[in-house]
Amino acid sequence: MKFKFIVPVLILILAVVNTTNAQENKNEFKTIFNKEKNNNSISHGAYGAITIGYTQIDGKDGLQIGGRAAWVLNHHLAIGITGKGFFNNLKKTTEVGNYYLAGGYGGLFIEPIIAPKSPVHVSFPVIFGVGGLAAKYGNVWDNNYYNDNYYDTDVFLVLEPGLEVEFNVVKFMRIAIGGSYRLTNGVLLEYKYYDNNDLIMKDVPTNALDGFNFNLSFKFGWF
Repeated sequence: MKFKFIVPVLILILAVVNTTNAQENKNEFKTIFNKEKNNNSISHGAYGAITIGYTQIDGKDGLQIGGRAAWVLNHHLAIGITGKGFFNNLKKTTEVGNYYLAGGYGGLFIEPIIAPKSPVHVSFPVIFGVGGLAAKYGNVWDNNYYNDNYYDTDVFLVLEPGLEVEFNVVKFMRIAIGGSYRLTNGVLLEYKYYDNNDLIMKDVPTNALDGFNFNLSFKFGWF
């Protein structure tokens, strides 16, 4: 299964995070009034984020908008929920046979963070979720296509590993720029349209949703 190569990558990322955290603790400045229990205590934080980005869906330019809510453990690991919506009809056209895809997905995510106290650092968010997709022929804003509009829908599983470069703007705000790759278990969709009164039905490629995403995120909270 094409998800298998992700497992060694996740193990490597978590190992790097653990090593970095241990190194930071080792180099931490100590005084005679430090207490051992304070050194071993775990800090807690949280953040919410809004995300906007570009993606390729079925070989067409698409737009993504989403959000996150996360619990931050010891500054180095965020765990939470996330969701994204998308569509790829940025170019309005009346070309015969043209269709577009729209939908969304969401689920759990885990985000190891490397050197979080540095003004510029990196994180590795990974999404595990489920989503829904619709294939649509015609222009939904044009009543002339109303009789020919045809919807077909499907659900899918998604795994989306990513890399983000984060900037600590102020204590309660971070800006992240990054990319990710969306992997799905495939989609089963078809669309139909009329060409000279002939009904034509075609399949949407099963890998239509697999592709890269480029995102800009604004994070607010306690990190």
